[in-house]
Amino acid sequence: MRMTKGEAAVNDFERKHPYLWLILGLILTLLSYGIFNTGICAWIFAIPLIRFINTRTKWSSVILMLAGMIIVANITFFRLVDDDFNIQNQVYCTFNGVRIWFPFFVYFLCRYLRAKKIISYGAFPAAVAAAEFFIDNPFVSVMTSLSVSQFWNLGLMQVASVTGVVGVSFIVTLFASVVNYIWEEGIRKETVAYAIGYGIAVVVISSIGMLSIDKITTMDQTVRVAAGLENFNLLLEDPSILARYAGSDEEKIVQANADIITKRARLAVQNEAALLVFPEDAFACPESSAEKFIEQVKSIARENKINILLPLLRLPPDEARKMKNTLNFISNKGELLNTYLKNHLVPVVEAPSTEQGDGKTPVVEVDGVKYTYLICADYTSNTYAYNGREADIFINPSYDWKSFQYFTSYGIQARAVECGFSVLRNPVNGNIILYDVYGRPLYMANVMNVHTGMICLDMPKKGRQTVYEAAGNWFPWLCALYSALAVLSSFAAKDKSTL
Repeated sequence: MRMTKGEAAVNDFERKHPYLWLILGLILTLLSYGIFNTGICAWIFAIPLIRFINTRTKWSSVILMLAGMIIVANITFFRLVDDDFNIQNQVYCTFNGVRIWFPFFVYFLCRYLRAKKIISYGAFPAAVAAAEFFIDNPFVSVMTSLSVSQFWNLGLMQVASVTGVVGVSFIVTLFASVVNYIWEEGIRKETVAYAIGYGIAVVVISSIGMLSIDKITTMDQTVRVAAGLENFNLLLEDPSILARYAGSDEEKIVQANADIITKRARLAVQNEAALLVFPEDAFACPESSAEKFIEQVKSIARENKINILLPLLRLPPDEARKMKNTLNFISNKGELLNTYLKNHLVPVVEAPSTEQGDGKTPVVEVDGVKYTYLICADYTSNTYAYNGREADIFINPSYDWKSFQYFTSYGIQARAVECGFSVLRNPVNGNIILYDVYGRPLYMANVMNVHTGMICLDMPKKGRQTVYEAAGNWFPWLCALYSALAVLSSFAAKDKSTL
């Protein structure tokens, strides 16, 4: 069998089974992304795929890998979408497959064009980090980053406070490059040094991360937040609630919602809470009643002396207009401090019928505490959470799908580590989860199909400064530059070889 340019030496077993590494790699990819996300497989899934490229450095091979990745993405991510099949869902699932494949394509180009091996192996994790950052939408975002699978490794996750969460993915996928470098070059001085250096770096980084937070407490200064569990499903499932009120259906809904908020506000004050929050779409009313309803909530906040973060779905008067998915921060003095519209609209489900926000991230200061808040998938954007980095507390009212609970519960951990604020995610149909500024989980409870009740939580109210907060997204840009230079270096090497 004649080797083409860039190929590694092939043994007899690989000659007999040329596609084994591809098949094994795609299976491990299934276990590394999507609903099958597992921590260990994230470290090893790329090993057989890189080996496949090394032994078959051909365009047909990388195109075949692309087809395989698209199939994998459609198996894993399409099952996350609860609505029926449609072409838009299929497009986004396919898009995710392309994102997973892209770093392998960058590596393939480096090998095919005969870049130095050590440069090629570095290009793969760099391309992973770049792809995770720049290819960004609610279905293809931090939720589907390989870093999510490392939520249990708090020491390693502290890397996100310097590089952003993609730095964790870089370290994880660099492991596959190290293994393949040794596999291809054999056990010798250079490869052993490379492996030892990587191992020491991972251990040191993880150890420093753990030791730096081990004895630090974040609970010495807290603010109590009351998380109401009510949402519009309550009124849909229990018609007797609206039957208690007189007037039109619209008037009944407004009054029922106001009574729910009044009840929760009083209970929250009894529990010494400073802020009352509800999940996404907790309350809905026609646009014509929205201002009247907000005025009622302002009165409730003023009378009970409590801040209220009010989710309100404002329904349009006709199908020609779009609904507004809003969060309204009302102070304990009854002042409406900010109205925020959801920005990162979920494709297919929201985008066609919901008005998009202006892209700004609100930061509101009340009683010496700075709050920022985003609706559900807005936190997955690499922009919106970062723009609220000056806050001490991040609130994320959400409406989850059952199959998304893993990603929404652990994906948001990275935002706490990156920006140094404590995080409360309070969803419909998911896990209420509270992280401190180091990403340590302080509380978690599943509220699937629970549509009434309240949970009071003490949130750390003192944020911390992080390198990422100050320096921004320098690491993914550096990785993108390195990936591009790695490919371009191939041409430089080729030119020298022809002289």
